[in-house]
Amino acid sequence: MIKNSLIILLATGLLSCNQPAQKQPTADTSKTGAADTTLTDKSIVDDSAADKLITSDTSTMSNVATDRLILPGKGVGHILIDQDLELALKQLGKPDSSDAAMGSSLMVWFAKHDTKGYRTSIYSHRNMGGKDESISRVQKILVTSPWFKTAGHLGVGAALDVVKRNYSLKPVTRYKANGHNVQVYTDADKGISFEVDDVTKKCVAVVVHKAHEAASAYINMH
Repeated sequence: MIKNSLIILLATGLLSCNQPAQKQPTADTSKTGAADTTLTDKSIVDDSAADKLITSDTSTMSNVATDRLILPGKGVGHILIDQDLELALKQLGKPDSSDAAMGSSLMVWFAKHDTKGYRTSIYSHRNMGGKDESISRVQKILVTSPWFKTAGHLGVGAALDVVKRNYSLKPVTRYKANGHNVQVYTDADKGISFEVDDVTKKCVAVVVHKAHEAASAYINMH
């Protein structure tokens, strides 16, 4: 499916409610009963660009720890938008699944390698023909673990009406997972999307992407 999505996306110009967000293969789920620490290895990223970015951005001031923080348009934990994918791989390790086509790739990590566990997906792309063609850069990050939160403490499990009070959401697409319809809402100006179960009206996944990205650039990362 990713190949078809990527081909369509490039041609035009770029969970389920029962499946929690993704997690690093070696992540410890002891926190909050199901914490996804996939993006949080401080031993690797103590002086990372993520720390510097968050420290310099007063809009992110909150009591959400850096390694759990969802930054719209910028990143999740210590994985950043536009970051070299190789840096992400050093932290996350080998993905549980991957697919690639025409300079783009989608990699997925499951909590404890269990496909029923929380999911972390990273979509990356190479600037074909550009000076940095050799570098595959992170374009989108999807998490389904409620452990990750925005500065306003929103994330997986948040009610749609609460999310709407904090973001200017536009419905962009929908998909079906485990018999449930999931509606995707995007705040393009801020660079964040929320995937919401149509029945429970609660968020089942969060996607961070570039700010001001066209709604049509959304792709299914499941």
